[in-house]
Amino acid sequence: MPTISLVLAGVSFEIETQSLRLIDLFTDYYRYYPPRVVEDREQKPSRDRYDAVSMRLTLECVDELPQLPDHLPPASTLLSRTGVLELWESRGGEAELAEYYFGCEVASFHVNPARGTIKGLVAPSAFRFPHILANTYSLFPVLLILRSLGLYHLHGAAVVSPRGKVWLIPGSQRSGKTTIATALGLAGWKPISDDSLLLRGHPGGTGSGPLEILALRKYFHLGNELLDRWPHLQGIERRHSYLDRTCVAALEFFSQPKLDGASIPGVDFLLMPRISGEAESRLSQASPSTGLLMLGQQSVFLQMWREHTSRQWGGLALIVQGARCFSLESGVDLLEDPLLVASMLEGVESSA
Repeated sequence: MPTISLVLAGVSFEIETQSLRLIDLFTDYYRYYPPRVVEDREQKPSRDRYDAVSMRLTLECVDELPQLPDHLPPASTLLSRTGVLELWESRGGEAELAEYYFGCEVASFHVNPARGTIKGLVAPSAFRFPHILANTYSLFPVLLILRSLGLYHLHGAAVVSPRGKVWLIPGSQRSGKTTIATALGLAGWKPISDDSLLLRGHPGGTGSGPLEILALRKYFHLGNELLDRWPHLQGIERRHSYLDRTCVAALEFFSQPKLDGASIPGVDFLLMPRISGEAESRLSQASPSTGLLMLGQQSVFLQMWREHTSRQWGGLALIVQGARCFSLESGVDLLEDPLLVASMLEGVESSA
């Protein structure tokens, strides 16, 4: 079976599927890691090149997707329902041996964290918006495996200023993270990620180590309005379009394509954006407790596995302890002048 092999945040990751469309999709999605496609298991790289931990995603295309509740083990429990995505848990006695099932209208996934395996079924309708399959539906089970290995997801952007200061920008979907990261890139800043980071480390736990923040590197998902409105983006490489967004090669555009595996330096500033719709943007200082609450909302989606949840909150608290927190009400003026946000944040750095 054709297999994509790569290393994601120090974890050996293999994606197996007979579908050449899925091979092309996921090779492109994980292009920064970089992936290698092999045709059979004998050609796969030796496990000696990896850390001891690994995960495998096996994908099968089916003509019709079974209804998830119909093929769950007895006594499975619904843990969450977010939009079209459901997460179920099935315990086999010990909590650490629990298995999980993600389901949506176009795909379903069976996750075994103890074995590091994910088995997915993909319906033909998933190919209507294939990048959503890679960036959303299949990413949730991958993040669950990473969580079991002590790598915690944070929904946020990260940008380095010309002064070398790191700005972390957590926020909900459509809060303006990608817009701000792109605008700062146009002003000469260095965007590292537009919406996904990984936290690694065990603050406060056994075997404590320093907190690391890693970018989960992928295409930026820019609104088509920005591509039409900002002429400075005309030369950016456009890869995939879906709904009202386009996937663009922003890391190459801003000369940041070779940050794979490198930890982000300590966070200096935390910026919490919200689109206000008002004429003028407003920047105001926020309390550390507000910053911690925002980080929690954008990181601890499922408080699963008590020890991991404790370590995750400990890492988020470390970020807030070392950073100054600000709220940004993004107005129409930012859309009209992408350089405006840089001047606002540079004023903060100058006064620090």
